[in-house]
Parts: sequence; structure tokens; C-alpha cells
Amino acid sequence: MYPKLPAITDLEALLAVSRAGSISRAARDMGMNQQTLSTRVSRAEQVLGVTVFERSPYGIKATKSGEVVLEAVPALLTACADFAHNVEQARADNLARHLTVAVSNTVAEIHYPVWAAAFRDAHPKVKLTMVHGNSQDVRELVATGIAELGIVEGGTPRHDLIETVLCPDELVLAVPAHYLWANRESVSREELRATPLIVREPGSGTRRVIEEELGELADPAGEFGSLSAQRAGMIALGAPAIIPRSAVLDQVALGAAAIVATEVAFERSISAVVRRGATVPKDATAFTRLAKSFGALS
Repeated sequence: MYPKLPAITDLEALLAVSRAGSISRAARDMGMNQQTLSTRVSRAEQVLGVTVFERSPYGIKATKSGEVVLEAVPALLTACADFAHNVEQARADNLARHLTVAVSNTVAEIHYPVWAAAFRDAHPKVKLTMVHGNSQDVRELVATGIAELGIVEGGTPRHDLIETVLCPDELVLAVPAHYLWANRESVSREELRATPLIVREPGSGTRRVIEEELGELADPAGEFGSLSAQRAGMIALGAPAIIPRSAVLDQVALGAAAIVATEVAFERSISAVVRRGATVPKDATAFTRLAKSFGALS
């Protein structure tokens, strides 16, 4: 059986008086009424069944038994503080949490659903909310605090954000199966620049990578505001598209499209974005870690 223990505040009173050498000085140090502190000391002695201090007109002094008690008090108070912290942490973990993730349009269609499902399985108490836009929009959502975490593909980093690469995102030239380039070994930079392509909307990360590599393009065969629309547009309009490889693998497998090599490489990365100087929620860190693990497996 454990002995009955005084309240934490009464144990703190014992320690304060011991360190100050008198009740009056300890009361001043603690900003407390002297009578209140004296009551706490007496109550602690009563619960312990030990006279901790000898009182005299000349001051206060610990008894032999009191010295034994006082020696143990700091460790007990530290243990109580650790216990309280662990309880608070357990309470926090037991409450439903919320994480807003802003994702670029391409990530939203290809990667995010898989990442979100895996994250939900690993962290069932966290409610995920996804908002999406182009990479520029996502960075703005994170910078303004609307989203705790952003996922972008390519684009220009901002000084007020920190970006961590999750995985590469290869763009390829895809053409309908019947297109004249379908059986070509390679297509030149000049041919790509001169040919009307199926592209994403201006300002998108995909469009920016293409323009950085090729410069000024011919008038597009079609501009689309989403990856799925670009995929469908390539087949419907019978024109080539520069598009993430992962977005057309199913069309290639079905024989509806072909991937053709090019002289120029369209390289970019998918990155996690957080606000510089902000405290990053542990759930955002966990989501980033999980997404990066998927990238390592691809």
C-alpha cells in the first residue's frame, strides 16, 4: 500500500519553506499570504504523519524525519509533472484532430486519394480536408494559413515557405494510338514547339514546365483545366499531349495511347510545402512522411 500523500500544492509549500528558511520569506517569494502557506505546511505534516519542521522564535528548521521527506519531494514533484504531461498528451491524442491539405490539381487526381486512404488507416482520429488549385494557389493557401500543408508539382518556391521534395513527377509525350508519331523512336524539340499540343491551362505547374523547356509554343490544340480533361482531350481531339506518365499508363495498357520518347526531358518534383517559421502540426509531418514513402516505392 502506498502512503496517503498531501496535495501537490502542500508538497510545494514544504519545499518552498525549506529553501527559504522561514514561512514568512517563502510566502513573500511565492506572492502568497503567510497564513495560507502556514496552513499548507501544517496540512502536509498532518497527512504525512511527520513533523517536518521545528518552529521556534528564532525561525524554522527541518527535523531529522523532515529532512528525509524533503529529500524525496523534488523527485515526486517531477514525477507528478511528467504524469500530468502524459495525461494531457493522452487526452489530446484521444480527441478528433483536423488537418487541411492544399494540393495541386495533378496531385489531387493521381496521388492524393492513395495517400489520404493510407493516412486515414494509420491516423483514424485525424479528419482530412482537401482543397485544390494550381501550384501557385496552393502556395498562397499555405502562406496565408488556410492550409497547414500543401503539395505542389513544380513551380517557383516562395521565400516564406519551406519545400520538401517527396518524389519526381515525370512528364512524357503521349499520343493517341493512331497518331503519326505513335511509332516514332523520338520527337525533336523543334517538332514539339511547332506542333499544336493538348496542354493544361496557363499558370499550371505542368504548363510552366513545358514552356520553360520549349519556350514559345504553337497555338494549343486544346487547353484544359484538369488532368482528366487533358487525358480525354488528347483522345477526342487526336492530338499529342505532354502529361504526367502516371496519368496515361492505363490508356497505354488499353492500346488507346502511346508514350513517345523526346529529345528534351520534362523534369519536375512533387513537394510538400509548409509555412516558414510556423509550428508544423505533427499530423502534417506524418502526412509528409507517408507521402514521401509512397514516392520512394514508385
